[in-house]
Amino acid sequence: MFKYLLLLVLVVAVANAGRGDGRGGKAKDRAKAAAKDAAREEVRDRAEDVDRDAARERAKEAKGKHGKAVEGGLLKKKVLRKMGIPVPSGKGMIALQACADAPFGESPKMNKIKPGARAKYYMCAWVNFHANIGDDKASPDYSDDQEEIDSRFDLFRTCVDEVNEANNDESNTHVSGVNLPVQNLR
Repeated sequence: MFKYLLLLVLVVAVANAGRGDGRGGKAKDRAKAAAKDAAREEVRDRAEDVDRDAARERAKEAKGKHGKAVEGGLLKKKVLRKMGIPVPSGKGMIALQACADAPFGESPKMNKIKPGARAKYYMCAWVNFHANIGDDKASPDYSDDQEEIDSRFDLFRTCVDEVNEANNDESNTHVSGVNLPVQNLR
């Protein structure tokens, strides 16, 4: 008889633990909270061990002072204009130094741009194109006319979309490239 009573108590205990009525759930919640606390403590310990001055110096070297271009850094609007590259209006009109340094027509990730994407995604290809165009292919300077810059940038975006579409077509036996008259940069 005592065996059956213990068996009944055991069955009721298992059933209650599986229901999650608070008895088994509290222990689980406490275990999760303890794990989170341990993770936070580990992060705090690692943060205390960081040489903050060295980290600041590395960050400063990566960005450059006042946003100026450095190898692998960002080319902001002001720097792009100094390079003679017309900057379209809008947000996000910056590019990586790698965009300007890449050989003509080999803009990083140009083939990954989806048709109709936001303008900032075309900026790297725009910078690559303007930084590498030769004097023989350049058109008269239009860098003072913002409407003309924006108009040409829209045409450039359309051209990039068409080039990517052509290059992604497996039936094509050729490789397409951007061909758009630009300002005289030199």
